Amino acid sequence: MKKNQLKSERYFTPQCEVIVLANEQALLAGSPRVRPGGGGSGNVTINPLDPDDGGDDDDIEAP
Repeated sequence: MKKNQLKSERYFTPQCEVIVLANEQALLAGSPRVRPGGGGSGNVTINPLDPDDGGDDDDIEAP
């Protein structure tokens, strides 16, 4: 005879940690080369990184 066994385990809540760095830098040095369609002739372009200048337009606005 098969018996149903119920074993309860502790639930660990997900955790998140913010690490403050001394220098603010972009984590991605640059975008990879894009070849739409596996080498096709698409028109995808990569815009260069727009550096922060400390102005009001650097703030991220919530949608």
